[in-house]
Amino acid sequence: MKIVSTWDLRAADLPRLESPFFAAAKTKSLILDHAHNANNSDLERLLGRSRSSPGGGRASQNYRAALIEEVVRRIDDGELWLVHEVVDGEPSAPVVYWRSSGDGLKQWAIAEGVANSEIRSSVEALNRHGITPQQLDSHRIGGVGHLGASQFDAEFREKQREDARQQRSTSQSSNTSFLAQSVAPLALYAALEDEPETEKAPQEIHLEIGIFTDGTLNNAENSKELEERVAAECVSSLERGGISEEECAYWLGLSMGGSYANAPTNVAKLADLYDTSPSATEEIITYKFTVYASGVGTKTGAQDSTLAAISGLGESGIIGQVEGVFNDVVGQIKERSIREQISSLTIDLFGFSRGAASARHAVSEINRGPSGLLGLAFEKARLAWPRRIVVRFVGLFDTVAAIVNPMRLDFLASNSRNHPVQVYLDPKGVGKAVHLIASDEYRKNFALNSLRSRDGSLPGNFQEISLPGAHSDVGGGYPDQQREDLLISPYRPISRDRNKRPQQTMEWDNLDTLRGQKLSEGWIGEFSLPVQYSAKHAPVPDELELEGDPSVSVYVKRHDHPAPDGRVELSLRMLRQIRGEYSRLPLRLMHCLAVKAGVPLRKIPRRSDLDLPPEIENISENWLKEVVNGGVEVTLDTEQMSLLRNRYLHHSAHYNPLKLIVGGVSTTVMIGRNFSPNAPASSGERETHPNG
Repeated sequence: MKIVSTWDLRAADLPRLESPFFAAAKTKSLILDHAHNANNSDLERLLGRSRSSPGGGRASQNYRAALIEEVVRRIDDGELWLVHEVVDGEPSAPVVYWRSSGDGLKQWAIAEGVANSEIRSSVEALNRHGITPQQLDSHRIGGVGHLGASQFDAEFREKQREDARQQRSTSQSSNTSFLAQSVAPLALYAALEDEPETEKAPQEIHLEIGIFTDGTLNNAENSKELEERVAAECVSSLERGGISEEECAYWLGLSMGGSYANAPTNVAKLADLYDTSPSATEEIITYKFTVYASGVGTKTGAQDSTLAAISGLGESGIIGQVEGVFNDVVGQIKERSIREQISSLTIDLFGFSRGAASARHAVSEINRGPSGLLGLAFEKARLAWPRRIVVRFVGLFDTVAAIVNPMRLDFLASNSRNHPVQVYLDPKGVGKAVHLIASDEYRKNFALNSLRSRDGSLPGNFQEISLPGAHSDVGGGYPDQQREDLLISPYRPISRDRNKRPQQTMEWDNLDTLRGQKLSEGWIGEFSLPVQYSAKHAPVPDELELEGDPSVSVYVKRHDHPAPDGRVELSLRMLRQIRGEYSRLPLRLMHCLAVKAGVPLRKIPRRSDLDLPPEIENISENWLKEVVNGGVEVTLDTEQMSLLRNRYLHHSAHYNPLKLIVGGVSTTVMIGRNFSPNAPASSGERETHPNG
């Protein structure tokens, strides 16, 4: 048996295709079987991926396991095929079979509901040309069975022409009788009667490429590795009476790094939905593939880079991310043995956060032509520059460039200085651009790079849609369930003579006013979920048992020093239980608008990690209607807004100190009393930079 993509199927393979239902069960054992033992590069080729280099033995094993699971999933979805070879016997449930039709004629048929459009077209071509099982079974080199299934029409016609030319040439040079010379090739001459004797032009090569650049500390493969370790280590811990699975996952994520603890983003999910099925006519071959780049500051299977995560620069920074995807693009072109000049290259780009800035920088480099980074990658690979390049679609989730470049005395992530990254997106250089932005994001270090011009206008082919939620509510990356335990104000020291009566201070009164403001904003209400107990809370609120009510309250922090009275600081603490599925709503908006622009995305399947909770499905339906024709506003009634803010939307701005695992011990990192990378902007509003 062998695993084959639709594009690589031969005509003789069609009757030997196993149904996806039975094939999925057989595939894993086939891959792991010693005789077949596919290596990672074989699996990556099947999946249309660029080569990855996870670091470390465990990472390599986890990466391989993820590849195998992805192959199994694509076979189950009918994107790849399990082909029985002669020595394997017949398929358990063949996809294509030979049968008698109602009028007594025999022809090829397809099992109901299991074949995609390419397989259906191939079978129709077999029937159109009257191909029999005996013809397909022939192992003669150059026989019908060796022709490509997806291009059978074109290849069979070419074979007929070539056979006719050879037979005519043979008959004309023969010394046989006039009858043999004129009658024998008569049928083949007739077949060629309407086709001029000209050299057939080579097929044009068209490419459609999806480029997906993830956000800072977002890495889909690292997220999968944490899932696997949780399954392997945390369940057994719970069975032994240890900490809960969720608690175990928290500490594992803390020890492994941010990119492991973050869930897959909308960019990673869209990358999995990009259709890489090739197609062909007599004139054109169209190849499709994707390139996914893990987020700034990450490397698959390796430790996160703090420097790159802070600055956006360095080997795993924005420029490095763009150079990497361009090198992967030319690598995948070479893997397909494309030697002719590419007639048309169509590119779709999707990015989140700094990955959105990468997508915008990539467009700038693409539009520079042969002198840009993509052009240099083509030149280095000795590939001819395509005759035509089109950036069809740019899908952005909340662009945050946030470049810190000390070499140019740029020490603030929030300013508009982003050298050497080119964030400006030229409307003349793209077909359509969609930008989903987070209306509840206002952290100082998360200034927005808008698509709007300085006067607030948008070009006709740009669409910037403001959605409720924080940065990762829009782009994805939050777990399905999360306890938010946040300090939402800086620590405020009180006078020592009030240490025993902190409620009788102006600081307390100011925090109580802020408390009322947060409650009026709707962060806690009738739709709030009970808060689950967790050792993660530091410290555990006194009133919280196995579960308790969400709360916003003044937090009193006491210090023993300086003697004799010590000191007391106050902050406002918010404690909530939040669900993470809201980001699947922006996913649907982007998917819909991309498909409308011609991007080859498959339908979003019914799957636990993609499904919307029923209580917000109607919101999704309404929003799709509002944006599909170019709208930039979405609406909610009062109850819907309360539901989202109480239960789904995260409060991203806070003053919690950083937590790390150092030498196996949990360590809290405090740089000054109130430093936090997630602190809000001093104005309380998000800083926004225009597209310029």
